[in-house]
Amino acid sequence: MSLTLEQQQQIERQIAAHHHQKYEVDIELAPGETLKQFAVHRNVFRPELTTSKSLAQFIASRKQLVYQKNVIDMGSGSCIQGVVMACCGASAIYFSDISSAAVENSLDNVRKFALSEKSTVVQGNLFESVKGEADLIVFNHPFFPDEPIEGEPVSAAMLDPGVLIHRFLEEAKTYCRGSIIMPFLHLAGEVNDPGVQAPRHGLSIIDKFTCEVDNGLQRGRFSIYELKYPGNGSSSVS
Repeated sequence: MSLTLEQQQQIERQIAAHHHQKYEVDIELAPGETLKQFAVHRNVFRPELTTSKSLAQFIASRKQLVYQKNVIDMGSGSCIQGVVMACCGASAIYFSDISSAAVENSLDNVRKFALSEKSTVVQGNLFESVKGEADLIVFNHPFFPDEPIEGEPVSAAMLDPGVLIHRFLEEAKTYCRGSIIMPFLHLAGEVNDPGVQAPRHGLSIIDKFTCEVDNGLQRGRFSIYELKYPGNGSSSVS
């Protein structure tokens, strides 16, 4: 599968910005609400420079989505989404990622933000290490339709040829008793767009938030979808 020139240039910019060592950064979620000294490890997707920050701000602005809920941060990476859900009152959080670097990063931030009592961090391919059901699953999946780049571990967070999203949507049926939240940068096309692919697995789009992101590495039209399987109840977004 070939990327367009614009998509290829976008991936090249992202890769160039991800040759980083471990660092800490303050991430503003809302006026007066900041994650202080959030740790980002080597070979892990940088949340403060990407649409991961927009997703975290979305969750922080809709605390009713996660309050007193059991949640899964799938493909947790630095674990920013799970940490934000914990700060918004989630009862229990599963952090799952296939990358050992991401698992270590998640463990680091779970300790840093004193979340160990209600957190479980596992390494696995999607749900293979997850036990039990969740009220909410958040998956910040790869947007761009191509194979990950050999020798660039973080590219697996950016690139997938359209296989992972379908595996996730099928496997999630077993684990989701509420909503799924998935973001998308529309520059990437339709192959990994939840708005296009989720209905093919029987999910309904209960809510869609769309904005223009004009800063950071990933710019352009950006959407966040709330998805539900049949029989999973009404929307939790207001």
